[in-house]
Amino acid sequence: MFEDIVQTVREPLIVLDSDLRVFLANRSFYRSFKVTPEVTIGNLIYDLGNRQWDIPKLRTLLEEILPKDNKFDDYEVEHVFSNIGHKIMLLNARRITHKEKNSQMILLAIEDITKFRKLERERKNILSMFAHDMKNPAVTSEGFLSRLISGKAGALTEEQQNYLEIIHGELNKLSELISDFLQFSRFEAIEYKPVYAPFNIEVEIHKNIEAEKVEAEKKKIIIGFEHQDITTPIVNADIAMVNRVIRNLLVNAIKYTEPEGTVTIKISDRGNEILVSVKDTGIGIPEDHLPYIFDAFYRAGNSKGSGLGLSIAKAIIEGHGGWIWAESMTANGSTFSFTLPKKQIPDISGVS
Repeated sequence: MFEDIVQTVREPLIVLDSDLRVFLANRSFYRSFKVTPEVTIGNLIYDLGNRQWDIPKLRTLLEEILPKDNKFDDYEVEHVFSNIGHKIMLLNARRITHKEKNSQMILLAIEDITKFRKLERERKNILSMFAHDMKNPAVTSEGFLSRLISGKAGALTEEQQNYLEIIHGELNKLSELISDFLQFSRFEAIEYKPVYAPFNIEVEIHKNIEAEKVEAEKKKIIIGFEHQDITTPIVNADIAMVNRVIRNLLVNAIKYTEPEGTVTIKISDRGNEILVSVKDTGIGIPEDHLPYIFDAFYRAGNSKGSGLGLSIAKAIIEGHGGWIWAESMTANGSTFSFTLPKKQIPDISGVS
């Protein structure tokens, strides 16, 4: 019965005894790794394939499963095998009981994600190339258009001026979209390197409020600020990246709040981190949309834009070791919150 269950699973499985010798392997394992039972069964996992499985971190993880009743999920292994080439795999392991043998063993499941990662890299490369290729024509067009609007190519009629202003506005939207694509592709490729420095986040919040006051006043929206249990809110982070998050949340709050509504930004102390919340009295977000609003290219309902702003915000905050989330109900406004550690997270070289 035990062997039958193992053999029915489509992904490669091996069962190890207490000495980490291979007790059983399924057909998928033999097919995937192009080995035979004769060179597999009874051998230490570290000796398989000319010791190609002798990976120090994997050894430690496996050796702690039975004594400590540990387990592990999605442990990634990237390796070049002599007979099957380059592979990227996710490994899961659990302690199991072989009732017939009355012994504790380890079940090791192996998922080959090589093709998936290749497609993922290709998608990121295409996105990056698209954004870069679009940027230069947009910049060039904007330059010539600005010259036309300023009258440097000759006098314009009022109607011509209005048409060019409309075109200029739409071109600016396109430039913002391209900028979002570029930023997103950098985060995905882990190319963006945060520049850490201590700064007062309350000062930056007030700068962003001032920058958006004109838009808020057009809709008679009041922007408020509150701080709770905090004296000097210093964070060690990339000031430009954090400002991008604050601006994005504030712009969205104003955009989706009805005229004469309110938007409130609040900061509070949470021990080792600072909490920033942006609350509005806007249209709210349907409950079934909430789990997806931080996904790339996702747009809830009739919302406009690239669908990348919140995804980029999530990458920035999580790259700093913080969290970002949303709470909302339809027609009852939304609250977007994020945390930032007060101290710099060590060994961060990029954002994933």
